[in-house]
Amino acid sequence: MKQIKRTLKLLRRSPYHALAAILAMTLTFFITSLFVILILGGQLVLNYFEQQPELHIFFKEDVQDSKIEEIAQNTRTTGFVKEVKFISQEEALAIYRERFKDDPQLLESVTADYLPKSIEVAVTKPEGIIEITKLVKDKPEVEKVVSLSEKAIENLTSSVKVIRFGGIIFVSTLTVVSFLIIIMVVGMRIALRRDEISIMNLVGATKWYIARPFFLEGAFYGLVGASIAAFLTYAVLLFYSPNIQEFVEPIQIFPIHPVFFLYLWVGEVLIAAAIGVLGAAIALYRYLKIR
Repeated sequence: MKQIKRTLKLLRRSPYHALAAILAMTLTFFITSLFVILILGGQLVLNYFEQQPELHIFFKEDVQDSKIEEIAQNTRTTGFVKEVKFISQEEALAIYRERFKDDPQLLESVTADYLPKSIEVAVTKPEGIIEITKLVKDKPEVEKVVSLSEKAIENLTSSVKVIRFGGIIFVSTLTVVSFLIIIMVVGMRIALRRDEISIMNLVGATKWYIARPFFLEGAFYGLVGASIAAFLTYAVLLFYSPNIQEFVEPIQIFPIHPVFFLYLWVGEVLIAAAIGVLGAAIALYRYLKIR
């Protein structure tokens, strides 16, 4: 407890240096938190499309149900089909009304006769979308085939990889900057206390006794910076998550369980404290030759 009081006393002597180090840590771990959530969210989106690939086959007017069933049976012969669901014009109208229920103008003149019959084909693998599309798209009864192609899934996968790689580079850069700021701040404090440290050496103080307040200072920067970053991340997501979830429906990403933020906070605090302590150790070795 005495060492903590000594450390806080040192911080009050030059609060602007401490503020700079804390802000650097906060920015670093706030950006880190956002990238972690962005990468995890992108992976959830990718998993959704990989696990539930499907395509919709829309038919022209006056196509007989027997012909639709024949085409549905043809899709099953590919070996990629998990489920085939027939959607009548009445069901299509119900789906249309649900989708545009907030826009009455789009509902006024639309009846079931305006909407085509269709089948919804769930496939076991994204490759099945391409095979089934090739099989049915040229049939005279088929109006169009709508699907998320394998190419789109590949593009989504590439985007997640780019975000992950870019996040690693960006966060690493911020971490190095924070690390250097801590070395500089702790080094300046050591320089300011050089006479006091010399006196402590003369009266027999151990190197650990001299260095301990600076280690605690580095850990303090990490603890406070990471805690502020975790709080800001939670507040931002709490505010924006309803809009984001509405945008990505029906993929369930939000709300994020509070335990996730607890783990995120603990992990970031440990990493930030380690960075702070390591930065203080380097500053001590450089200025005091303490090993």
